[in-house]
Amino acid sequence: MKAPSIYLIDDYLSEGKILPVYYLFGSDSFALDETVKVLEKATSRFISSDFDKEIITAEKKQKISDILDLAYAFPFGEGKKILIVKNFERVTDKKQLSDYVKNPAETTILILVHKNKISNLKSIPYKQLLERGFLFEAKELKGADLVKWLIKKAHSNKIKLSSENAYALIDIVGEDKSLLEMQLEKFINFLNDGEELTLETIKKLSAATKEYNIFNLQDALSAGEKSKALEIIYNLLEHGNEMTYIVAMLTKYITTIAHSLELKKKGVPPQNAAKSLGLSSFYYTKCSNARFFLNKKRLFKAGEALLNADLKIKTTSTDQKSIATALIAEMME
Repeated sequence: MKAPSIYLIDDYLSEGKILPVYYLFGSDSFALDETVKVLEKATSRFISSDFDKEIITAEKKQKISDILDLAYAFPFGEGKKILIVKNFERVTDKKQLSDYVKNPAETTILILVHKNKISNLKSIPYKQLLERGFLFEAKELKGADLVKWLIKKAHSNKIKLSSENAYALIDIVGEDKSLLEMQLEKFINFLNDGEELTLETIKKLSAATKEYNIFNLQDALSAGEKSKALEIIYNLLEHGNEMTYIVAMLTKYITTIAHSLELKKKGVPPQNAAKSLGLSSFYYTKCSNARFFLNKKRLFKAGEALLNADLKIKTTSTDQKSIATALIAEMME
């Protein structure tokens, strides 16, 4: 059996469906944090005293008996008690939770957040949690699923977003949902209800906020403009972008250029090529027209430079600006 997706949590939040236990687990930390906020809001109506909402962060080797004692304790007010336990993966003796799951406290809504994957759902207490319908998994969204999430997020904020433009936005920002939401919030603040977020709008708003994006860096590299590329990469770092993100996005860019060269040789139409690589037509065309890197020697050199930067990030204490400077210099040698 598989645990239901965390994105179905709304189905378990109606007046008659509130569960006594919500065990949230998975590799998508963003989804876990967002779901906790949703649960906090949805269950707040059951609290009649401010003292009946408690959030604790489990320490290493935290005993589950301490948590269960809190769960069994009666609320101060006449309503229910909300107990949220973060970092539940640190808790020892999780098997003891199975007894609580069989007979949970009627006056407590227990929300457990396990920021990790669970390898065996048939083991105790996960088997019992799954059987009772208390277990929800937060998987990393990829491809079409991530596009659907982004479109839904835009629509919930009264902004229109097409599938093609959602793919393009992901190509620009990457697959990190927290970064995607941050960028989306920026666009929403500039758009009116019902307006569409287009590629032109994305470019315009990026310029209006005087912030560069990864597309601007790719454009400078494609044009062979070393000084402009340095200006942009420094700006990206100043606005909170990590070198790990920049290297990952440039690696995707260079890899796509390499694929486009091979696909052009085979005579594959651009739209079909983009679809086969899971990319937007806009992004694929951008990569296939990257003038500076259409030379195979330069393309190979760029790949080496990105590998060197990745190694520096992972194995040295070199500051990010120095790594960025060396990266641009090596890519455009």
